[in-house]
Amino acid sequence: MATRLNYRVAWGLVVPAAALVVIGLLFVNSAAAGAGTNYVTRQLMWVALGLCAAVPAALIEPRVYRHYAAPVFLVALAGLLAVLLFGDVRNGQKCWLGIGSLGIQPSEFAKLAVILMFGRYLAEFEEHRYDVRYYALSFLMLFIPLVLIMLQPDLGTAIVFLPLVFAMFYVSGTRQILLATTFLGGLACFPLLWQVMSERQKQRILLTWQPERDPWGLGYQALQSKIAVGSGLLAGRGLGGSLQSKLNFLPERHTDFIFSVIGEEWGFIGCVAVMGLYVWMILAALLVARRAKDTFGEVVAVGIATLFATHVVLNIGMAVGLLPVIGLPLPLISYGGSAMLTALCALGVLQSISAHAARR
Repeated sequence: MATRLNYRVAWGLVVPAAALVVIGLLFVNSAAAGAGTNYVTRQLMWVALGLCAAVPAALIEPRVYRHYAAPVFLVALAGLLAVLLFGDVRNGQKCWLGIGSLGIQPSEFAKLAVILMFGRYLAEFEEHRYDVRYYALSFLMLFIPLVLIMLQPDLGTAIVFLPLVFAMFYVSGTRQILLATTFLGGLACFPLLWQVMSERQKQRILLTWQPERDPWGLGYQALQSKIAVGSGLLAGRGLGGSLQSKLNFLPERHTDFIFSVIGEEWGFIGCVAVMGLYVWMILAALLVARRAKDTFGEVVAVGIATLFATHVVLNIGMAVGLLPVIGLPLPLISYGGSAMLTALCALGVLQSISAHAARR
């Protein structure tokens, strides 16, 4: 554990993250007003639990994460398997383990577990990074959680794993020809993936840019989201003034579509401000990677930065109608316990890497 008095806080991570959490609480309260459940109180509980986990995570030395990465990965796989066996079905997906009236989503924790495991793998086999065999073995390691998540089925979460793993490989020095070949091979497999996708998933993709073709069906969420964002204009209707929320037109407004509420109530200015906070936090995470004292810290920091960036791009793209509706939360803002806990723990790991790199 880190006990020295010169422990340095990475304010470039802490300040934007704290601002995003506060914004999230404001908009969860606004979006869920009249829903019959006090979501903001629950979210406060998850934030408190997340901070209780993030502070110790920030004090643990990175070498401890490297040492225990494999057990954490195995626990994450056990959680994904438990979901398939005992999980609750919500919105056609078996993604949650119920705990009373609440629930946890093991696939969220699996994201951080995969980052730590790949960080250890790439650090320990750094001298073999040009060897095709070690590269292929790593994708076999990724294949297991991806299959378990696809069986839920949760295509959105499965997609998130791909860019963060590619980014970790890239920064570790893996030959670009291997990455390019894998990417092209993945594109070539898309027709096969299309065949195994459900009809609902296919229609979600096909309706991305023309949701008005099914305005009362699968295109409804995307269409109402675009209306909400567009009606905010430059400065928005004011906090709590969202008509799409108050009149119950916008589904999942406190979770996956909370950015739409931000767009309607804070307008273009508010949207740019929120995106600016994300850019600040992600750039700070990349700076942590640049200053890391070893390969493990570098690739893990890049993986976490890519995780946040992927969630932000996919969620906002979904809210403004540029990307399919795939059900991903907006980090630190959307209501959701598992996502909040994972995000705050990930920030704790980043802080650990940053603080120990500063004392080399």
